[in-house]
Amino acid sequence: MSWRNKSLRRRLALWVIIPLAIVSAFMLMDVRDSSRKAANEAYDRVLLGSALAIAERVAIEGNKILVDVPYVALEMLTSAAQDRVFYQVSGPSAKFITGYADLPAIPRHLTPLRSDPVFYEAHYKGATVRIGAVVRVLSSPKLSARVVIKVAETVEARNALISELITGAALRQALLILVAAIIVWVGLGRGLKPLTRLEEALNRRNPADLHPIQHEVPYEVRNLIGAINHLMERLSNSIEAMQRFTANAAHQLRTPLAAIKTQTEVALRHQDPDETQKTLSHLHDSAEQTTRLINQLMSLARATPGEGSLIQEDFDIRQLCIDVTKTMVPTAIEAGIDLGFEGEDIPLHITGDPTLFEELLRNLTHNAISYCPSGSHTSVRVRKQNGAAVIEVEDNGPGIPESEREAAFERFHRLPSSNPSGCGLGLSIVQEIARQQGGDAKILSGKDNSGTLVQVSVALSPQS
Repeated sequence: MSWRNKSLRRRLALWVIIPLAIVSAFMLMDVRDSSRKAANEAYDRVLLGSALAIAERVAIEGNKILVDVPYVALEMLTSAAQDRVFYQVSGPSAKFITGYADLPAIPRHLTPLRSDPVFYEAHYKGATVRIGAVVRVLSSPKLSARVVIKVAETVEARNALISELITGAALRQALLILVAAIIVWVGLGRGLKPLTRLEEALNRRNPADLHPIQHEVPYEVRNLIGAINHLMERLSNSIEAMQRFTANAAHQLRTPLAAIKTQTEVALRHQDPDETQKTLSHLHDSAEQTTRLINQLMSLARATPGEGSLIQEDFDIRQLCIDVTKTMVPTAIEAGIDLGFEGEDIPLHITGDPTLFEELLRNLTHNAISYCPSGSHTSVRVRKQNGAAVIEVEDNGPGIPESEREAAFERFHRLPSSNPSGCGLGLSIVQEIARQQGGDAKILSGKDNSGTLVQVSVALSPQS
């Protein structure tokens, strides 16, 4: 199971327990060092006491140094049965006097020996020993000497003490981690209860219920709940818009289909070939209107945000305007409309979906051709203005009243002077595409306050 798929409770618990375990490990390392230091200090004091007791029994008689090792000096070191004790007394020039002659010498970095005692570890007779050394200066009328007394013991007892201290500390740390883990696990379970109740409440909801979540939740997840509520609000709006669109589309399709059916029935009853031909002509017009309505519905669905293609590429909008204008010229000639293109002779690059922009231009040009009387003029223009490409389609037709211009972008809205074959979707498609591609569309008056000017602005690419 990947880390992302683990439960929140487990992840929070691990984020608490793992750092606690790491800190405990460092604390145990510190306890080990402290235990070794404390054990050495305790045992070194006894070692020093033994060395001083022997030093008290070193004396000069004549020209000789005599040592009477007291039993008590070594007895205090033999309290631990597992340890062995060694000693050595040496005189001037490290001359051996008594004890163990091969006891390890004092390390070079601790010499020359001063008045303060020194302690060091060495390997002796197959075991590690701790050695304490002191110096005593003796003086008599015949001899003055510097005597070094060394007392050594094996380290089994002090190691056992260190292990006992570390083991005790480790057990306490383990118990602390275990108790902390239980407390954290139980605490997180209780802390996450509101989320569990929220889950149960959402599971009880009807699938159609998209009302905002009103349950009390912890502060840390309020932003998440706010985002979910915002998403549900947008989803609700999208569903409502889809339902309205579906209802309107069904209504709009019902009319031409009913007309096709009626005209078909009339054609079947006619005996006169001329009347049949006339009815078939009407039937053809109705079929074309239905086809255009379906095509526009598909274009509108594709232009709706979140639907269809999300292609984003760099292209020359000026060249696209020229190409679309050329393809619409035959339609304009058939309708008796003078269609032309105006624009600067420089490329204007934008980023977006060329197919959608082609649909936008076709709808604007088709609207201008459809709603203008024969003999009218229609111009397609594109220009650069304030870092944006401005696309304009202007005609000198009847125009759109200012009071109707905002409503003209609504789906299935038809103006009183509209072409009967229109669907009321052309400008809605233009607006949807413009907004999806980061632009905007608006309706203005043409030259001399006559006709219609539809203007679409979209940001230019950085290289333009």
